[in-house]
Amino acid sequence: MAVRTARWWGVGLFLAGSVQAATAPYAKQGDEIVTLVRTRFLDAAKGTAWADAHQGYAADAKDVEDFTRRTNAALAELKASHTAYYPKQSPGHAEVSAIFQAFLKQKKVEATGIGVDVVETPDGFFVRHVFTDGPSAKAGLLRGDRLVTVEGKPFHPWHAFTTRAGRPTRLTVERVKGAEPLSLTVTPHRVNPRQEWLAFQKASGQVVERQGRRVAYQHVYACTGEEYQQALEEALQDAFADADALVVDFRDGWGGCNPSFVNLFNPQVPRLISTGRDGKTHAFAPSWRKPVVLLVNGNSRSGKELVAFTMKRHRLATLVGQRTAGAVLGGGPQKLANGDLLYLAVMDVTVDGERLEGVGVPVDVEVPDALPYAAGADPQKEKALNVASSLVKG
Repeated sequence: MAVRTARWWGVGLFLAGSVQAATAPYAKQGDEIVTLVRTRFLDAAKGTAWADAHQGYAADAKDVEDFTRRTNAALAELKASHTAYYPKQSPGHAEVSAIFQAFLKQKKVEATGIGVDVVETPDGFFVRHVFTDGPSAKAGLLRGDRLVTVEGKPFHPWHAFTTRAGRPTRLTVERVKGAEPLSLTVTPHRVNPRQEWLAFQKASGQVVERQGRRVAYQHVYACTGEEYQQALEEALQDAFADADALVVDFRDGWGGCNPSFVNLFNPQVPRLISTGRDGKTHAFAPSWRKPVVLLVNGNSRSGKELVAFTMKRHRLATLVGQRTAGAVLGGGPQKLANGDLLYLAVMDVTVDGERLEGVGVPVDVEVPDALPYAAGADPQKEKALNVASSLVKG
């Protein structure tokens, strides 16, 4: 009789555990995140205290969006940059996977999108950057458009275009606040995010006239590999060579710039002149020695801040826009059991003895942003071009 009682008690435990797993589907995943913070966060004491306080935090999560909200709200309490959770459904997951593709040992990383940078505000999702020559640019989207619906359903960045690659897709946007939404047709493409960022950077390059001066411009959206620095260097030697000044747009996107990025503007790098037997001379200046403006904002982060700080300190550039993010820790992705990613700060970082984390880099010329319903206007960019022109001597 005692054996039978024990058997039924054991079955009861099994059933209770099954019910708990069914009613708390995100508890195990939450515990995995708590363990990673406890064992790998850069500040051991802070990580342990956070883990103790958040054990079981995900037990009541209703779905993946609720779990994501709870997780990122909890992680924000660490007050550390380079610390966020990215579920597989989110655009950020594909972007982080592309940046760390080799580290994560992923053979192929692609995402379906429309070539646009979108930011969520209390008033909805707004287009922040339209990638030059991408699907959105071809469809006529403008900076400041509010994304309303995709194929008749409310826009959500996680799943708006997941199944639409290569298929003409109906998109409605609100360009003027309160006006009837515009209907556009966009054809999403499937692409590796890093390749898309590089294509955008190259296509964004232009030389414009400002106050009688030729000002070169390029948007370095990401700096997470040597290809982005190389693309700018090639433009400086070729398409931008005859320009009088330069604007490098560091707003938004991803950081990752190598300290050697600064050498593109280092006047100590020797300038070479070669002469052939025909008497013809050829000048080669590896570094740009004309006026430079760095356009930054509160989302210019990590390696971009390292560059901005150094160039400001050594008077190699004028900073225009808004103070940078103050997000200068060393971090990396941790792959969870289900394939989601936890981006976690694991190292503190100082730049020439100064800690930029939580501080950022102040600008020389403050220009507030005006994004919602901008109808394509970009006052920060316009100001940067004008400042660059004004720096040209003679």
